[in-house]
Amino acid sequence: MKVATFAIAIVFALTLWLRAERSEHASAMYLVTSFDFTHHPACGPSKLRNCIKGIRFYDADSSLSLVDAAATADMTGRQSIIGMAKVSSIPHRVYAVTIYLDNAGRVSEGPRGQISELINHASR
Repeated sequence: MKVATFAIAIVFALTLWLRAERSEHASAMYLVTSFDFTHHPACGPSKLRNCIKGIRFYDADSSLSLVDAAATADMTGRQSIIGMAKVSSIPHRVYAVTIYLDNAGRVSEGPRGQISELINHASR
């Protein structure tokens, strides 16, 4: 019984240690783009078709999604869209796509935007 209790305690301690290691190495990273809602309105309670739900940022090298930044119903004209991604390593290149509801109300992604090169200012 003592051995089983000891083994469970060790597994629990290792689990906590691994969880702490993972969260310790995750960095918050803010990604910013702009979008003009003049001809493509934001989705809202009364607008559920042909509208922009938000922007999805991708790591251009791995094609992994980094973060979705939601659009709010009151967004009109050119607006800055900011997303905060938790990343274990800073990507070198990113791009953004629109997330929209089509004519039938289905969620779709727009075409890939221009790839932006990221500069690590922390190393300067």
